Amino acid sequence: MHSKHLLPLSLNDYAARFGLELVIAIIAVAGIAGNFALKAHAHDSSKTDNSVIFSYLSANPKLNTPLIAADETTTIVSATDIWIPKSEAATQSVILASTNSTTNSSPTTIQDNVILKTNPSDTENLRHGKTTYDIATGDTLISIASSFGISPATIMVENNLTPDSVIHPGQAITILPIDGISYTMKDGDTLEAVASKYKVDLDDLLEVNDLELTTDAQPGDNIIIPTQVTLPSSAPKKYVTNTSGQIAATKASAPATLSAGNLNFIWPTYLWVAAHGSATPPESPAGLTPLGSITQGFSSRHSGLDISDSKMEPIYAAESGFVEWAGWNSSGYGNMILINHGGGFKTRYGHTSQIFVQAGQYVEKGQLIGMQGHTGHVVGATGIHLHFEIIVNGRTVNPLIYVKP
Repeated sequence: MHSKHLLPLSLNDYAARFGLELVIAIIAVAGIAGNFALKAHAHDSSKTDNSVIFSYLSANPKLNTPLIAADETTTIVSATDIWIPKSEAATQSVILASTNSTTNSSPTTIQDNVILKTNPSDTENLRHGKTTYDIATGDTLISIASSFGISPATIMVENNLTPDSVIHPGQAITILPIDGISYTMKDGDTLEAVASKYKVDLDDLLEVNDLELTTDAQPGDNIIIPTQVTLPSSAPKKYVTNTSGQIAATKASAPATLSAGNLNFIWPTYLWVAAHGSATPPESPAGLTPLGSITQGFSSRHSGLDISDSKMEPIYAAESGFVEWAGWNSSGYGNMILINHGGGFKTRYGHTSQIFVQAGQYVEKGQLIGMQGHTGHVVGATGIHLHFEIIVNGRTVNPLIYVKP
């Protein structure tokens, strides 16, 4: 029984009308009680408590001051979190580490109570220092520089190369991690002075050399200076017109029925003299190594590829076709061979010393047609090379579009 003056409704009516409010009130009371219990736990936890609650407290400094004071050693909270007590951090540098990583990070001084989380980007394999690269057949300084993301000038300066230098397969060169130059620290040098001299940011200088402190570089150390590299100006090439060894020219027009077929060009010159040394070059390049040393590439001012190892190597037809010209050309090509392959495609072979075909002759792909030389407009008597062009509908194009060594 209940008094209608005090409780107008029955208890069941109150429960039915205010049940939801009652549940919310119970949850709120439970939450407040839990907070008080959690705070009390911070005072009572031992150093070895690696529970979930401990991890929560470690991320909330205002709740865990007693826990910090009690903890005298580094405690691993999780696989990648590192707990640093204030008493230790204030007196020494702490090296970041992880129980599941072998990557070393740079020493970092901790100034206050923190939980350090390893940064995935810190553990990437960044390319520091120099790399030794063995030149492969078909490589050029431009292609090598592109593959390493640096400029050809950086490679040339680091390896004492000039625009006239010839690179060979198997030759080892040094690659820097970024555009810049090498510098050997001398007595009295400081990184601050080096950075000022070369007008580079000191932090960039430290970063690229994987150094933490400016005192970490000692006399005799070789460092990398991240700066724009420009090649020193060199004396202009001294071209001469070598008219010796002229071969009488023969000319012929390709027949109108000449069909291109399925064109598939091959590299035009191969190593023979240095590798074999016999008196007569082979009739085909089978078994020979392509001569991949490109001494000058295709550009708006250079209509083909100059290929050379400074020896008179054999030249082979890059594709089957009709010989339209064989012999002396006064436009600078010297002794020249011009082959029409049909379909608007032609190939030109300049500066030859010997020619083994005549105009009007049909040649097969890979057939021996001549020998490298230095006839015509070349860089002196030492300019032995093949000038190779591919012509499409009367215009020269970059041969590397169609053929690689």
